[in-house]
Amino acid sequence: MSLCRIDSCQNKSRTLGLCTKHASRLRLTGTTDPGPRAPAPLEERFWRNTRKGGAGECWLYGQGRAWYKNITTGGKGSPTVAAHTYSYRLHHGPIPKGLFVMHRCDTPACVNPAHLVLGTPLQNTQDMIAKGRKITVAPKGTGNGKAKLTVEKVRFIRSRPDVGHAALGRELGLSPNAIRGVRIGRTWSHVT
Repeated sequence: MSLCRIDSCQNKSRTLGLCTKHASRLRLTGTTDPGPRAPAPLEERFWRNTRKGGAGECWLYGQGRAWYKNITTGGKGSPTVAAHTYSYRLHHGPIPKGLFVMHRCDTPACVNPAHLVLGTPLQNTQDMIAKGRKITVAPKGTGNGKAKLTVEKVRFIRSRPDVGHAALGRELGLSPNAIRGVRIGRTWSHVT
């Protein structure tokens, strides 16, 4: 077992000959020395955490490609900015009000300025739909494959306000909560 290369540290070495604590300090502040200090400048931290590829390749910020990454603008508790937005500002200048930074490559963690373009909210939504990333809501009523009710049963439930939720549920083979949902309009509100 090798120990951390810092003389006074007796922790197990994990990466770069450093323990987890000292490797984290080095990554965040550029030094392994303890104590409070100002974080490294924003641009330095940005490049330290960016895996830069070729001109046409994605440059990934942070670990993995899975989701949008943020970078803090200052010390602990300071605001954050999306890494791709910061990259656009760094390479192209300010972003006009009302515009978004969009990815041509559709890789959320990418910060390659050649892959970033400005667009309106409408263009951003259209881009999301065109790339198949729009989350759709399940179809209503019998169009939903999990539906246990029909339009006729819904109308029947609403025509019997004198019968309790549990009794009507037993009669129709449904839970009292399903009956209640229909009656208060939480479910099947599109049926009149």
